[in-house]
Amino acid sequence: MAQERRSRLDVYADTLEAVKGGSKKTHIVYQANLNFKRCKEYLNDLKRNGLIKVESNSPLVWAITDKGKEFLKKYDDMRDMLPR
Repeated sequence: MAQERRSRLDVYADTLEAVKGGSKKTHIVYQANLNFKRCKEYLNDLKRNGLIKVESNSPLVWAITDKGKEFLKKYDDMRDMLPR
């Protein structure tokens, strides 16, 4: 059985879910099912767009912003409207 590829929006949502409670990069990699290189790219995209922020620098901990929470809510609402 072929596995379905995740869309960019799906990966953003998975990454935001992983960051919800404040997370280090290793946790995000495993939680969002990414490799370290891809994780870095997605974290940079999300940070640039104001969806996540650096909560602590030592060690580096990522946290979701209010805008990120709003994105997740709209993403979940949209997924609920679509057939599975």
